[in-house]
Amino acid sequence: MTKGYFCMTSSSAKKLQPELNQSKQDTDELLHFVENLKKQWVATIDAIPDPFIIVSKDYKIQKANAAMAEISGANIKSLIGKNCYQVFAGRNSPCDNCHMQATTKNKKQEVYEIRNKMTDRWYEVVSKSLSNVESKSESILQIYRDRTETIKLQHQLAQQEKLASIGQLAGGFAHEINNPLGGILVFAQMLLRELDKNSPQYQDVVEIELAAQRCKSIVEGMLDFARQRPVRGKDGPTNFHEAIESAVKYACVGHNQGKRCDTFLKLQATNFEGQGDKNRVIQVLLNLCTNALQAMPTGGTLTVVTANSEKKGSKFLEIEVSDTGTGIKKEHLRKIFDPFFTTKEPGQGTGLGLSVVHGMIQDMGGSIEVESALGRGTTFRIQIPLVSTAGGDGTT
Repeated sequence: MTKGYFCMTSSSAKKLQPELNQSKQDTDELLHFVENLKKQWVATIDAIPDPFIIVSKDYKIQKANAAMAEISGANIKSLIGKNCYQVFAGRNSPCDNCHMQATTKNKKQEVYEIRNKMTDRWYEVVSKSLSNVESKSESILQIYRDRTETIKLQHQLAQQEKLASIGQLAGGFAHEINNPLGGILVFAQMLLRELDKNSPQYQDVVEIELAAQRCKSIVEGMLDFARQRPVRGKDGPTNFHEAIESAVKYACVGHNQGKRCDTFLKLQATNFEGQGDKNRVIQVLLNLCTNALQAMPTGGTLTVVTANSEKKGSKFLEIEVSDTGTGIKKEHLRKIFDPFFTTKEPGQGTGLGLSVVHGMIQDMGGSIEVESALGRGTTFRIQIPLVSTAGGDGTT
Protein backbone atom coordinates (compact mmCIF):
# COMPACT_ATOMS: atom_id res chain seq x y z
CA MET A 1 0.00 0.00 0.00
CA THR A 2 1.48 3.31 -1.07
CA LYS A 3 1.87 5.92 1.64
CA GLY A 4 -0.79 8.70 1.56
CA TYR A 5 -3.45 6.67 -0.22
CA PHE A 6 -6.29 4.59 1.11
CA CYS A 7 -6.78 1.26 -0.56
CA MET A 8 -9.88 -0.80 0.17
CA THR A 9 -9.35 -4.49 0.25
CA SER A 10 -11.89 -6.85 -1.25
CA SER A 11 -12.88 -7.99 2.23
CA SER A 12 -13.54 -4.38 3.33
CA ALA A 13 -15.63 -3.70 0.21
CA LYS A 14 -17.74 -6.77 0.91
CA LYS A 15 -18.37 -5.59 4.44
CA LEU A 16 -19.44 -2.08 3.18
CA GLN A 17 -21.71 -3.32 0.34
CA PRO A 18 -24.84 -3.92 2.50
CA GLU A 19 -24.60 -0.39 3.82
CA LEU A 20 -24.32 1.01 0.26
CA ASN A 21 -27.30 -1.06 -0.87
CA GLN A 22 -29.34 0.18 2.10
CA SER A 23 -28.37 3.78 1.34
CA LYS A 24 -29.45 3.42 -2.30
CA GLN A 25 -32.72 1.83 -1.22
CA ASP A 26 -33.38 4.68 1.22
CA THR A 27 -32.63 7.24 -1.49
CA ASP A 28 -34.99 5.53 -3.96
CA GLU A 29 -37.72 5.40 -1.34
CA LEU A 30 -37.21 9.08 -0.54
CA LEU A 31 -37.35 10.05 -4.22
CA HIS A 32 -40.48 7.94 -4.66
CA PHE A 33 -42.07 9.60 -1.61
CA VAL A 34 -41.19 13.10 -2.87
CA GLU A 35 -42.54 12.29 -6.36
CA ASN A 36 -45.81 10.99 -4.92
CA LEU A 37 -46.06 14.02 -2.65
CA LYS A 38 -45.55 16.31 -5.66
CA LYS A 39 -48.25 14.53 -7.67
CA GLN A 40 -50.63 14.65 -4.72
CA TRP A 41 -49.97 18.38 -4.27
CA VAL A 42 -50.56 19.12 -7.98
CA ALA A 43 -53.76 17.05 -7.90
CA THR A 44 -54.92 18.95 -4.83
CA ILE A 45 -54.28 22.34 -6.46
CA ASP A 46 -56.05 21.26 -9.66
CA ALA A 47 -59.01 20.01 -7.62
CA ILE A 48 -59.63 23.51 -6.25
CA PRO A 49 -62.66 24.81 -8.20
CA ASP A 50 -61.54 28.45 -7.94
CA PRO A 51 -59.00 29.74 -10.50
CA PHE A 52 -55.60 29.94 -8.84
CA ILE A 53 -52.32 31.49 -10.05
CA ILE A 54 -48.96 32.60 -8.69
CA VAL A 55 -47.56 35.60 -10.55
CA SER A 56 -44.46 37.76 -10.45
CA LYS A 57 -44.53 41.49 -9.74
CA ASP A 58 -44.60 42.18 -13.49
CA TYR A 59 -47.82 40.10 -13.90
CA LYS A 60 -46.09 37.00 -15.37
CA ILE A 61 -47.73 33.70 -14.44
CA GLN A 62 -45.40 31.29 -12.64
CA LYS A 63 -47.93 28.62 -11.65
CA ALA A 64 -51.60 27.99 -12.43
CA ASN A 65 -54.26 25.37 -11.72
CA ALA A 66 -56.74 23.57 -13.96
CA ALA A 67 -59.58 26.00 -13.16
CA MET A 68 -57.56 28.94 -14.51
CA ALA A 69 -56.65 26.93 -17.59
CA GLU A 70 -60.35 26.20 -18.13
CA ILE A 71 -61.25 29.90 -18.04
CA SER A 72 -58.54 30.77 -20.55
CA GLY A 73 -59.32 27.80 -22.81
CA ALA A 74 -55.69 26.60 -22.86
CA ASN A 75 -53.59 23.95 -21.16
CA ILE A 76 -51.74 24.79 -17.95
CA LYS A 77 -48.20 24.64 -19.39
CA SER A 78 -49.03 27.21 -22.06
CA LEU A 79 -50.07 29.73 -19.39
CA ILE A 80 -46.64 29.89 -17.75
CA GLY A 81 -44.85 33.14 -18.63
CA LYS A 82 -47.96 34.90 -19.93
CA ASN A 83 -49.50 37.98 -18.36
CA CYS A 84 -52.25 37.19 -15.87
CA TYR A 85 -54.61 39.85 -17.28
CA GLN A 86 -54.18 38.36 -20.77
CA VAL A 87 -55.01 34.85 -19.57
CA PHE A 88 -57.80 35.74 -17.15
CA ALA A 89 -59.61 38.55 -18.98
CA GLY A 90 -58.20 38.67 -22.51
CA ARG A 91 -56.84 42.19 -21.90
CA ASN A 92 -53.74 44.01 -23.08
CA SER A 93 -53.31 45.85 -19.79
CA PRO A 94 -53.93 45.12 -16.08
CA CYS A 95 -57.58 44.65 -15.11
CA ASP A 96 -59.58 47.56 -13.75
CA ASN A 97 -59.50 47.65 -9.94
CA CYS A 98 -56.50 45.30 -9.77
CA HIS A 99 -54.82 45.46 -6.33
CA MET A 100 -51.80 43.30 -7.13
CA GLN A 101 -49.27 46.13 -6.87
CA ALA A 102 -50.85 47.23 -3.58
CA THR A 103 -50.38 43.67 -2.31
CA THR A 104 -46.67 43.87 -3.13
CA LYS A 105 -46.26 47.32 -1.60
CA ASN A 106 -48.25 46.82 1.61
CA LYS A 107 -47.25 43.18 2.23
CA LYS A 108 -50.86 42.58 3.27
CA GLN A 109 -53.62 40.40 1.92
CA GLU A 110 -55.93 42.33 -0.43
CA VAL A 111 -59.51 41.31 -1.20
CA TYR A 112 -61.31 43.03 -4.06
CA GLU A 113 -63.83 42.49 -6.84
CA ILE A 114 -62.97 42.30 -10.50
CA ARG A 115 -64.98 41.68 -13.67
CA ASN A 116 -64.04 39.20 -16.38
CA LYS A 117 -65.36 40.81 -19.55
CA MET A 118 -64.79 37.67 -21.62
CA THR A 119 -67.30 35.68 -19.55
CA ASP A 120 -69.18 38.69 -18.12
CA ARG A 121 -68.78 37.35 -14.58
CA TRP A 122 -67.68 38.96 -11.35
CA TYR A 123 -64.92 37.51 -9.15
CA GLU A 124 -63.75 38.18 -5.63
CA VAL A 125 -59.95 38.12 -5.75
CA VAL A 126 -57.82 37.21 -2.74
CA SER A 127 -54.28 38.53 -3.33
CA LYS A 128 -51.42 37.59 -0.97
CA SER A 129 -47.69 38.25 -1.14
CA LEU A 130 -45.30 35.26 -1.18
CA SER A 131 -41.61 35.89 -0.40
CA ASN A 132 -38.81 33.57 -1.54
CA VAL A 133 -35.96 33.98 0.93
CA GLU A 134 -33.37 32.10 -1.14
CA SER A 135 -33.86 33.97 -4.42
CA LYS A 136 -34.91 37.20 -2.67
CA SER A 137 -37.77 37.43 -5.18
CA GLU A 138 -41.44 38.07 -4.48
CA SER A 139 -44.50 36.51 -6.01
CA ILE A 140 -48.22 37.09 -5.54
CA LEU A 141 -50.83 34.42 -4.94
CA GLN A 142 -54.14 35.21 -6.67
CA ILE A 143 -57.32 33.21 -5.95
CA TYR A 144 -60.45 34.08 -7.95
CA ARG A 145 -63.87 33.21 -6.48
CA ASP A 146 -66.91 33.50 -8.74
CA ARG A 147 -69.30 35.93 -7.05
CA THR A 148 -71.64 36.64 -9.98
CA GLU A 149 -74.78 35.07 -8.51
CA THR A 150 -74.10 36.55 -5.06
CA ILE A 151 -73.69 40.04 -6.52
CA LYS A 152 -76.90 39.63 -8.53
CA LEU A 153 -78.79 38.63 -5.39
CA GLN A 154 -77.32 41.59 -3.49
CA HIS A 155 -78.42 43.97 -6.23
CA GLN A 156 -81.90 42.42 -6.30
CA LEU A 157 -82.21 42.73 -2.51
CA ALA A 158 -81.07 46.36 -2.61
CA GLN A 159 -83.52 47.03 -5.43
CA GLN A 160 -86.41 45.48 -3.48
CA GLU A 161 -85.60 47.48 -0.36
CA LYS A 162 -85.33 50.65 -2.41
CA LEU A 163 -88.61 50.01 -4.21
CA ALA A 164 -90.41 49.21 -0.95
CA SER A 165 -89.31 52.42 0.78
CA ILE A 166 -89.91 54.63 -2.24
CA GLY A 167 -93.24 52.88 -2.85
CA GLN A 168 -94.53 53.89 0.58
CA LEU A 169 -93.42 57.48 0.03
CA ALA A 170 -94.88 57.58 -3.49
CA GLY A 171 -98.21 56.15 -2.36
CA GLY A 172 -98.71 58.76 0.34
CA PHE A 173 -97.59 61.56 -1.94
CA ALA A 174 -99.88 60.45 -4.78
CA HIS A 175 -102.96 60.26 -2.57
CA GLU A 176 -102.28 63.73 -1.15
CA ILE A 177 -102.15 65.44 -4.56
CA ASN A 178 -104.79 63.36 -6.32
CA ASN A 179 -107.79 65.30 -4.97
CA PRO A 180 -106.59 68.86 -5.75
CA LEU A 181 -105.37 67.64 -9.12
CA GLY A 182 -108.85 66.31 -9.91
CA GLY A 183 -110.28 69.74 -9.06
CA ILE A 184 -107.87 71.47 -11.44
CA LEU A 185 -108.91 69.12 -14.25
CA VAL A 186 -112.65 69.61 -13.61
CA PHE A 187 -112.43 73.42 -13.53
CA ALA A 188 -110.19 73.50 -16.62
CA GLN A 189 -112.68 71.37 -18.57
CA MET A 190 -115.57 73.55 -17.37
CA LEU A 191 -113.76 76.66 -18.58
CA LEU A 192 -113.11 75.08 -21.96
CA ARG A 193 -116.83 74.46 -22.40
CA GLU A 194 -117.68 78.09 -21.62
CA LEU A 195 -114.84 79.87 -23.42
CA ASP A 196 -115.02 80.75 -27.08
CA LYS A 197 -112.37 78.89 -29.07
CA ASN A 198 -111.27 82.23 -30.53
CA SER A 199 -110.73 83.67 -27.06
CA PRO A 200 -107.08 84.53 -26.27
CA GLN A 201 -107.44 82.60 -22.98
CA TYR A 202 -108.72 79.41 -24.63
CA GLN A 203 -105.29 78.02 -25.53
CA ASP A 204 -103.98 78.85 -22.05
CA VAL A 205 -106.72 76.75 -20.49
CA VAL A 206 -105.95 73.95 -22.97
CA GLU A 207 -102.34 73.99 -21.72
CA ILE A 208 -103.58 73.87 -18.13
CA GLU A 209 -105.69 70.80 -18.91
CA LEU A 210 -102.80 69.06 -20.74
CA ALA A 211 -100.42 69.75 -17.86
CA ALA A 212 -102.97 68.43 -15.36
CA GLN A 213 -103.44 65.29 -17.49
CA ARG A 214 -99.69 64.72 -17.47
CA CYS A 215 -99.66 65.09 -13.69
CA LYS A 216 -102.59 62.69 -13.47
CA SER A 217 -100.62 60.13 -15.49
CA ILE A 218 -97.67 60.51 -13.12
CA VAL A 219 -99.90 60.08 -10.08
CA GLU A 220 -101.50 56.93 -11.52
CA GLY A 221 -98.07 55.51 -12.19
CA MET A 222 -96.99 56.29 -8.64
CA LEU A 223 -100.10 54.59 -7.26
CA ASP A 224 -99.51 51.49 -9.38
CA PHE A 225 -95.93 51.46 -8.19
CA ALA A 226 -96.89 51.88 -4.53
CA ARG A 227 -99.74 49.36 -4.36
CA GLN A 228 -97.50 46.27 -4.72
CA ARG A 229 -100.64 44.25 -5.34
CA PRO A 230 -100.16 40.46 -5.15
CA VAL A 231 -101.19 38.29 -8.06
CA ARG A 232 -104.79 37.23 -7.60
CA GLY A 233 -104.92 33.45 -7.68
CA LYS A 234 -108.72 33.38 -7.95
CA ASP A 235 -108.56 34.77 -11.47
CA GLY A 236 -107.21 31.47 -12.74
CA PRO A 237 -104.41 31.04 -15.28
CA THR A 238 -103.71 33.78 -17.82
CA ASN A 239 -102.91 33.09 -21.47
CA PHE A 240 -99.65 35.00 -21.89
CA HIS A 241 -99.60 34.60 -25.67
CA GLU A 242 -102.92 36.40 -25.95
CA ALA A 243 -101.64 39.15 -23.64
CA ILE A 244 -98.47 39.53 -25.72
CA GLU A 245 -100.42 39.78 -28.98
CA SER A 246 -102.71 42.44 -27.49
CA ALA A 247 -99.80 44.46 -26.08
CA VAL A 248 -97.85 44.45 -29.35
CA LYS A 249 -100.98 45.44 -31.27
CA TYR A 250 -101.72 48.38 -28.96
CA ALA A 251 -98.10 49.53 -28.96
CA CYS A 252 -97.87 49.56 -32.77
CA VAL A 253 -101.21 51.33 -33.21
CA GLY A 254 -100.27 54.04 -30.74
CA HIS A 255 -96.80 54.56 -32.17
CA ASN A 256 -96.51 57.25 -34.83
CA GLN A 257 -93.14 57.73 -36.52
CA GLY A 258 -91.66 58.57 -39.89
CA LYS A 259 -90.28 55.13 -40.70
CA ARG A 260 -92.13 51.89 -40.13
CA CYS A 261 -90.86 49.37 -37.62
CA ASP A 262 -91.04 45.70 -38.54
CA THR A 263 -92.57 43.54 -35.82
CA PHE A 264 -91.94 39.82 -35.42
CA LEU A 265 -93.76 37.57 -32.97
CA LYS A 266 -92.09 34.21 -32.37
CA LEU A 267 -94.43 32.64 -29.82
CA GLN A 268 -92.67 29.29 -29.64
CA ALA A 269 -93.57 28.28 -26.09
CA THR A 270 -95.85 25.25 -25.83
CA ASN A 271 -96.78 26.08 -22.23
CA PHE A 272 -97.90 29.69 -21.90
CA GLU A 273 -100.37 29.87 -19.01
CA GLY A 274 -99.37 31.61 -15.78
CA GLN A 275 -101.03 32.98 -12.69
CA GLY A 276 -101.86 36.67 -12.90
CA ASP A 277 -104.13 39.50 -13.97
CA LYS A 278 -104.20 39.59 -17.79
CA ASN A 279 -104.50 43.39 -17.83
CA ARG A 280 -101.34 43.74 -15.74
CA VAL A 281 -99.51 41.33 -18.04
CA ILE A 282 -100.59 43.47 -21.00
CA GLN A 283 -99.34 46.57 -19.18
CA VAL A 284 -95.91 44.99 -18.68
CA LEU A 285 -95.54 44.01 -22.34
CA LEU A 286 -97.08 47.25 -23.59
CA ASN A 287 -94.56 49.27 -21.62
CA LEU A 288 -91.58 47.26 -22.91
CA CYS A 289 -92.83 47.31 -26.52
CA THR A 290 -93.54 51.04 -26.40
CA ASN A 291 -90.05 51.74 -25.06
CA ALA A 292 -88.57 49.55 -27.80
CA LEU A 293 -90.45 51.41 -30.55
CA GLN A 294 -89.46 54.78 -29.12
CA ALA A 295 -85.82 53.66 -29.16
CA MET A 296 -86.04 53.26 -32.97
CA PRO A 297 -86.90 56.78 -34.23
CA THR A 298 -85.65 56.02 -37.75
CA GLY A 299 -87.14 52.54 -37.97
CA GLY A 300 -85.97 49.11 -36.99
CA THR A 301 -87.15 45.71 -35.82
CA LEU A 302 -89.16 44.77 -32.74
CA THR A 303 -89.01 41.06 -31.91
CA VAL A 304 -90.92 39.24 -29.17
CA VAL A 305 -89.94 35.62 -28.54
CA THR A 306 -91.33 33.10 -26.05
CA ALA A 307 -89.88 29.78 -24.94
CA ASN A 308 -90.20 27.32 -22.08
CA SER A 309 -87.56 26.43 -19.52
CA GLU A 310 -87.34 24.37 -16.35
CA LYS A 311 -85.32 25.05 -13.22
CA LYS A 312 -85.23 22.94 -10.05
CA GLY A 313 -88.42 21.16 -11.05
CA SER A 314 -90.39 24.36 -11.76
CA LYS A 315 -91.59 25.34 -15.22
CA PHE A 316 -91.13 28.87 -16.57
CA LEU A 317 -92.18 30.97 -19.52
CA GLU A 318 -89.34 33.06 -20.95
CA ILE A 319 -90.21 36.21 -22.87
CA GLU A 320 -87.66 38.26 -24.82
CA VAL A 321 -88.49 41.75 -26.09
CA SER A 322 -85.73 42.97 -28.43
CA ASP A 323 -85.21 46.05 -30.56
CA THR A 324 -82.52 47.29 -32.93
CA GLY A 325 -82.59 50.82 -31.57
CA THR A 326 -80.19 53.24 -29.96
CA GLY A 327 -79.37 51.04 -26.96
CA ILE A 328 -78.70 52.00 -23.35
CA LYS A 329 -75.44 53.31 -21.96
CA LYS A 330 -73.57 50.92 -19.70
CA GLU A 331 -73.67 53.28 -16.73
CA HIS A 332 -77.47 53.51 -17.03
CA LEU A 333 -78.20 49.77 -17.09
CA ARG A 334 -78.19 49.38 -13.30
CA LYS A 335 -80.50 52.37 -12.85
CA ILE A 336 -83.25 51.73 -15.39
CA PHE A 337 -85.51 50.00 -12.85
CA ASP A 338 -85.06 52.79 -10.29
CA PRO A 339 -88.16 54.94 -9.76
CA PHE A 340 -88.10 58.29 -11.61
CA PHE A 341 -84.94 57.45 -13.55
CA THR A 342 -85.33 58.30 -17.24
CA THR A 343 -83.11 59.28 -20.15
CA LYS A 344 -85.99 60.78 -22.12
CA GLU A 345 -86.47 64.48 -22.72
CA PRO A 346 -88.39 66.45 -20.04
CA GLY A 347 -92.12 65.90 -20.44
CA GLN A 348 -91.66 62.69 -22.46
CA GLY A 349 -91.23 60.23 -19.60
CA THR A 350 -91.85 59.97 -15.86
CA GLY A 351 -89.23 57.32 -15.08
CA LEU A 352 -91.90 55.11 -13.48
CA GLY A 353 -92.67 52.75 -16.36
CA LEU A 354 -89.87 50.23 -15.84
CA SER A 355 -90.19 50.48 -12.05
CA VAL A 356 -93.84 49.45 -12.35
CA VAL A 357 -92.87 46.66 -14.76
CA HIS A 358 -90.23 45.40 -12.32
CA GLY A 359 -92.74 45.39 -9.46
CA MET A 360 -95.39 43.55 -11.47
CA ILE A 361 -92.95 40.87 -12.62
CA GLN A 362 -91.88 40.32 -9.02
CA ASP A 363 -95.54 40.09 -7.96
CA MET A 364 -95.89 37.21 -10.42
CA GLY A 365 -92.88 35.49 -8.85
CA GLY A 366 -90.76 36.17 -11.91
CA SER A 367 -87.58 38.04 -12.81
CA ILE A 368 -86.48 40.53 -15.45
CA GLU A 369 -83.02 41.25 -16.85
CA VAL A 370 -81.73 43.61 -19.52
CA GLU A 371 -78.87 43.50 -22.01
CA SER A 372 -77.98 46.41 -24.26
CA ALA A 373 -75.29 47.83 -26.52
CA LEU A 374 -75.13 51.36 -27.87
CA GLY A 375 -76.18 51.51 -31.51
CA ARG A 376 -77.15 47.83 -31.56
CA GLY A 377 -80.32 47.65 -29.49
CA THR A 378 -81.73 46.34 -26.24
CA THR A 379 -83.16 43.02 -25.06
CA PHE A 380 -85.36 42.54 -21.99
CA ARG A 381 -85.61 38.95 -20.73
CA ILE A 382 -88.52 38.00 -18.51
CA GLN A 383 -88.93 34.69 -16.70
CA ILE A 384 -92.36 33.92 -15.22
CA PRO A 385 -93.42 30.74 -13.35
CA LEU A 386 -96.19 28.71 -14.97
CA VAL A 387 -99.12 26.76 -13.57
CA SER A 388 -100.03 23.15 -14.28
CA THR A 389 -103.22 22.38 -16.14
CA ALA A 390 -105.77 19.73 -15.19
CA GLY A 391 -103.68 17.18 -17.03
CA GLY A 392 -100.92 17.67 -14.47
CA ASP A 393 -98.08 17.94 -16.97
CA GLY A 394 -97.96 21.72 -17.12
CA THR A 395 -98.63 21.90 -20.86
CA THR A 396 -101.53 23.30 -22.78
